[in-house]
Amino acid sequence: MRYWIAITALCSALLAVLAGIDLNGGIIMSKASGGEHASLHSYPEAVLSATDTASGITVSVEPNGTVLAARDSAGTELWAVDVVKQVGAPHTGFPVIRYVEVTAPGTVSIVVGKSQSVEIDLKSGKAKLLGEN
Repeated sequence: MRYWIAITALCSALLAVLAGIDLNGGIIMSKASGGEHASLHSYPEAVLSATDTASGITVSVEPNGTVLAARDSAGTELWAVDVVKQVGAPHTGFPVIRYVEVTAPGTVSIVVGKSQSVEIDLKSGKAKLLGEN
């Protein structure tokens, strides 16, 4: 009898992990591995780069999904910032950048997780948390 209970518990745990649910009912936050981009792993429709046409600076999300880097038109890195470390993890969704847009000259708007809005200064890389819906 104990043998069957142990097998049942093991099978339940295995099915939960395969379904992406931990044993406490929460979603398992996984990081991409083997060349996967963490943002695309969590959000397949993610927009991961944008270019400021006035300056020629391109901002893009690094493969770990939390770092935003800026490069000039020659490809030289100007700055890189770990947005999640700087402003904190979102309350909902996966803790990765899923949307990047140059919204005004010198300003980059990004979305982290489901709905955390962050504004980045294009020249310095300084992040400012705007809020979360």
